[in-house]
Amino acid sequence: MRFSPLLLFLLLFAACSSSRYINPTEYPDARINFGHGGGFSGMVTEYVLLDNGDLLKKLTQVDSFEIVTTIDKDQTTQLFENYKFLNIESVDCNEPGNMYRYIHFHHEDTDHKIMWSSGQYPDRYPTLKIFHQNLNSFIPTTSK
Repeated sequence: MRFSPLLLFLLLFAACSSSRYINPTEYPDARINFGHGGGFSGMVTEYVLLDNGDLLKKLTQVDSFEIVTTIDKDQTTQLFENYKFLNIESVDCNEPGNMYRYIHFHHEDTDHKIMWSSGQYPDRYPTLKIFHQNLNSFIPTTSK
């Protein structure tokens, strides 16, 4: 059996392409969007953690997301439970500066967004820093 060079290339390309693309706005279950942006360029870096463990990153300059890693189910469950345990759902903060960070929780009827100046976590919400740093710890260094 003989393969054409084009067919062989396509098979190799498909085998090496491990990234899957998804639109998280269509995801029916819980998700946490988080990221940072602003400054001179106005660029925004956004990540989305789905409750199935997929961590996605919004691709620069396009409106699509790429899965950058899949987090262990137990760790993912713990992150979503920490959102409630650390009472992040009660944080009422919308104080963006020139540079800002944010967390946006989506699930069923819940749509809760927190935004603060990138330079400093709000003192009145000490658990926000803990939760945000935990989320960021799962971003692979190659995707930062």
